[in-house]
Amino acid sequence: MMKKQIGNINRSQRLFIELGTDLLLESNTSTQSTSSQLIGMQVGKYLIVQLSDHQWVQNRVSQGDTLQAKYILADDVFGFNTKVMRMIKDPDLLLFLEYPAKVNSCNVRSDKRVECFLPVKITMDNLNIEGIITNISKNGCLCSVDNCPEIDSVNMPLLTLQLPYGQLETLTLKGEIQNLRLKDSQAFLGILFQGLNGFSQKVLTTLVPSLNI
Repeated sequence: MMKKQIGNINRSQRLFIELGTDLLLESNTSTQSTSSQLIGMQVGKYLIVQLSDHQWVQNRVSQGDTLQAKYILADDVFGFNTKVMRMIKDPDLLLFLEYPAKVNSCNVRSDKRVECFLPVKITMDNLNIEGIITNISKNGCLCSVDNCPEIDSVNMPLLTLQLPYGQLETLTLKGEIQNLRLKDSQAFLGILFQGLNGFSQKVLTTLVPSLNI
């Protein structure tokens, strides 16, 4: 029996979404949507989602159709377009969806993020990288890193942010990676602060005067 050859997985295409995440699916031919749950994936090839609404599938979806998928991660709504590769109705209602080439995000935070340009040093475990904070709120920030080394996407570690201010001073903050997106050689890290004390808040509002804390 001939074995199916398994191609190499491109880790840079990793979709940073946990199994069990709820996905909202909407057909391009209908304004109605249905909920589903991500139960598996083959990086760069396909996603597997489980549905409970058989009627929605029967009335609105067929193989080859384009769907819009949305999910929530770290208080952001992310969305992508995909195509139905295959449907399985027994023993569970499953859809095999084309792996997204691009994921878009929309800011739905109650705390508005402010655009900025703050050089930052990021330390996690034994990894030290330099980046730029491109937007910030009282709860977190988005960091852009060029030529970012590989980061463990399963066990995203706690990290330390060091921001220079004044002449020789450095503000140190603790944070946690909530999401990570890759674009070519550039990485975008969505970071949630692990509590800000009064001093840290004062320094941040000095660095970013329009920041409301």
